[in-house]
Amino acid sequence: MEMMSIGDFARETRLSQKALRLYDELGLLPPARVDPVSGYRLYVPAQLEKARLVAMLRQIGMSLSDIKVSVGLDAPAAALRLERYWSGVEQDHASRRALTSYLVNRLIGKRTGMYEVATRKMPERSLLCLKRRVRRAPGLWARNSWAS
Repeated sequence: MEMMSIGDFARETRLSQKALRLYDELGLLPPARVDPVSGYRLYVPAQLEKARLVAMLRQIGMSLSDIKVSVGLDAPAAALRLERYWSGVEQDHASRRALTSYLVNRLIGKRTGMYEVATRKMPERSLLCLKRRVRRAPGLWARNSWAS
């Protein structure tokens, strides 16, 4: 079986050696073999496709934990997961675009409301308000509890 050094594998996949070491530590892309004496990581050509997929998923901003799950799925499930991921990215991007537009307008002095506010008249109503006082008894709550 033909083995590739981490340097050769890094060149073929366009991943850094540092990234490959991290992916090994995370169990995302372990080498085919680690030399017991030198500790050198050795890869096989069959691992190239998975490594390239990992690299492309990182390029679109997917987290390593999401990538680890995705590459463990069959192709249709991985594709569905990727579509859902990208839909979320686009929604986040649209929200940031709207906020950026609002901030630009605010900074240049353009008075625009970020959110549309509508008011309406309501008939008079009675309102009941119940107020209770609770006294704190010594020793009731533990010293470092959430209530301190």
